[in-house]
Amino acid sequence: MLTTMMVTNVTAETYVKVTVQGETVDFPDAKPFIDANNRTLVPIRFISEALGAQVSWNGDLQQATIAYDNKVIELVINKKEISIDGQTQVMDTQAILKDSRTYVPVRFVSEAMGANVEWDSDNYIVSITLEPEPADLKGMTNEEIIQQLKEYPYVENSFTNRIENNEWMVNRYGKDKLKEFVQIGKSYMETFYNVDYRIYNKADYIEKLKWFFLESSSWVADDRILRDNEDHINYWADMITEKQISIHTEFITDETCIYTNGYTMIRGRMNYIIESCNDMQWLKKYTRYGDVELGKNYTCVVDVQIITKAKKPDEKWETAERLLSDEHLITPLKEVK
Repeated sequence: MLTTMMVTNVTAETYVKVTVQGETVDFPDAKPFIDANNRTLVPIRFISEALGAQVSWNGDLQQATIAYDNKVIELVINKKEISIDGQTQVMDTQAILKDSRTYVPVRFVSEAMGANVEWDSDNYIVSITLEPEPADLKGMTNEEIIQQLKEYPYVENSFTNRIENNEWMVNRYGKDKLKEFVQIGKSYMETFYNVDYRIYNKADYIEKLKWFFLESSSWVADDRILRDNEDHINYWADMITEKQISIHTEFITDETCIYTNGYTMIRGRMNYIIESCNDMQWLKKYTRYGDVELGKNYTCVVDVQIITKAKKPDEKWETAERLLSDEHLITPLKEVK
């Protein structure tokens, strides 16, 4: 565990490289740097994208809140205090605003999330490794899992800055309609991530996936490549055979786990095992769920985002009432005991 990250003879604009689990993190428009206190600061969106956390911002308080695996971490701009689950610690540097971006000290925040941090002073590299404790779901009923899902913070939407809970959704749509919505999200997760290259029928599988996507729209997978939805579906279907992919997935949720942040969000626990894949490096790049070992059971909490999209008269296929828009990883991937 790193206790200090001292660097000599550097300026406030000395840029550094950051790796997570050995993979270099891409910072296209907001670079990590070493501040005047010789501490490495990173843009807070790095926390959400690279470490699998949810980040929210309170402009009135100038406070950033990071929710990660049932932990709540709070930092205030230009303050040295960091709150971890209500317990305050004092850092030797502070979160700042720079070029309209929020930067936080990488060591304090990463270690607050349970990560290990190492500093290579010769090459200016910060290496972060996450070793989440195995998830203990043994003996838990589906009802207990559903109750657990409700304890995680909601995902905020920066475009609307609005959160409405499940009670609001029931009043707006009624329980029957929410059951229809949750079935869309559950069916999608258990269709897209339930495949076996040895027995699956590609044509039938593609037809099932089309139900969840609008033909005239597009999708960005975790490889950051934008594809038309039809290309996205066909590409994944082709890779199932080429990469010899076999995944078995269960998505546990119900209508009480739906909320809205401007979009309809369906929260569920994804339990899965990847039994076969001949190119795990590709799978890790293409989907966030691929960074695991073959033959082991894993779990994570996911928000499936569905929205209403206008359908053009010449659409090629029929679709569900609400369509897939995004997936949000709420907790890191954990091996199941």
